[in-house]
Amino acid sequence: MNVKKFNLSKSSSRIINTLKSLKDRDQIKEIQKLSVQEARNEFSKIRAHFAYKEKIDVLIKKDFKVENIPVRYYRGKNKSKNEILPVMIYFHGGGWVLGNADTHDQVCSILVNEGKYDLIAVEYSLAPESVFPKAINEGKKILKSISKNKHGLKINNNKIILCGDSAGGNIATVLADYNKNSLKANIVFQVLIYPATHMFSKYDSKNKYDGLILNKQLMKWFEDHYCPNKIRKKYIDDPRLSPIKNKQMKGMLDTLIVLAECDPLYDEGLLYGKKLKKNNVKVEIKVYKGLMHGFLTMGGAIKEVSSVLAFINKKIDNYL
Repeated sequence: MNVKKFNLSKSSSRIINTLKSLKDRDQIKEIQKLSVQEARNEFSKIRAHFAYKEKIDVLIKKDFKVENIPVRYYRGKNKSKNEILPVMIYFHGGGWVLGNADTHDQVCSILVNEGKYDLIAVEYSLAPESVFPKAINEGKKILKSISKNKHGLKINNNKIILCGDSAGGNIATVLADYNKNSLKANIVFQVLIYPATHMFSKYDSKNKYDGLILNKQLMKWFEDHYCPNKIRKKYIDDPRLSPIKNKQMKGMLDTLIVLAECDPLYDEGLLYGKKLKKNNVKVEIKVYKGLMHGFLTMGGAIKEVSSVLAFINKKIDNYL
């Protein structure tokens, strides 16, 4: 791949060149050509390669289950064990097939260390073992349970933030809509980081930035696993699958959308934000020039990650 044709940052260019070198030496493989379990292992290996090398400590980190769904609870350092704090519910990315609490552990740790809230990272069921809408339904259970029960945690469940990246951003905003229409929990804000908002779409950015972390074959692989042919006709226009198809956006939460300029999902994230704005939702769209999809979990190689996370926390502060 000729990275010079893209307007990549220096750190993004280095990552693309490193990935090419690793592939050429057969040290990493194309995820969509592997079995699902091999792909999950490969995803974790690649993320670890570009992660911060130093350990990021937090005050409390605890794994447990909510409604029989695994979660990881974080309390940041420089906070006391007994103070009552707002809570962020975080949904990781990975195309609904890959990723877990470990692949996003550093992101969650930095967010709580620098933020004024606790964080609960959700390990929702992955496809193809669990197809659409299982992850959404699990998210609903988590949100409902945490909004009504503190689970022995020192949290203020009257101040909830929803956050997710990529596929997790999809889940987070679908839950925001569910809350608006049904649950009515006290959610104060949503943060959507390069969110997947339109399944099976063909936006220009998917051609322009094809191969920068994401490629068309990999995205199809994700889609085929999460919403396979046998159920696709039933759900193709379901806004829980593609939030951009939601026809009742008025009253949605105030929203921050963080986008990477050089991302196949750039167009759908931007258009989702514009559609929210047309429905009188307060939205801020922040575009990071030269960055690629998935950059948030590459803090050891992408110098901008720390400032992005600081920016997110600054915006959240306004709602706490």
